Amino acid sequence: MNVIINAGNTESAKAVIAQFKENDYVPFDVEITNSHIMELNNLIGKKIIKKGTLYINSHTLWEIMQEVGDKGKHNYHGLTVEDIYDALLSIRNPDFVYMAKSSRYAVVSSKLSHFNIPLVLIIEIGAGTTTDINANINKIVTIYPKDNLNGLITKMDPKNVLYIRSE
Repeated sequence: MNVIINAGNTESAKAVIAQFKENDYVPFDVEITNSHIMELNNLIGKKIIKKGTLYINSHTLWEIMQEVGDKGKHNYHGLTVEDIYDALLSIRNPDFVYMAKSSRYAVVSSKLSHFNIPLVLIIEIGAGTTTDINANINKIVTIYPKDNLNGLITKMDPKNVLYIRSE
């Protein structure tokens, strides 16, 4: 399936995202255009993003929009279509960016979710696709609500904090 979420077109993007809430398709990768992911390099002050394309797996979209489940259902985050769209838009102007793992970066949304707390996007650089593990793409691994981000950032090794928006 060739599906594109154009973050530059609100109505179209939300309609595409919404189709994944009800259907857990056979997993495939969804391209996200107009994400402005390359702008993270300017904020961070170094080139960690080498390609302007961004993807998310269809199953990941389905999971993050399912109702928050019992223990063990950690991938079910109860996000709305609007939460996901706002998180995608915030890539160009996040509150925080930090290194989550060696090739994964956390981008903290500048907008609050419907839970009234920020959303975190985990983006893996150099990831594989569903059909090609060597594809070398930028891929959103998950999006989830996270409270007490200030506590997290202050406890973090300062070398992993790549950007904090100044007020």
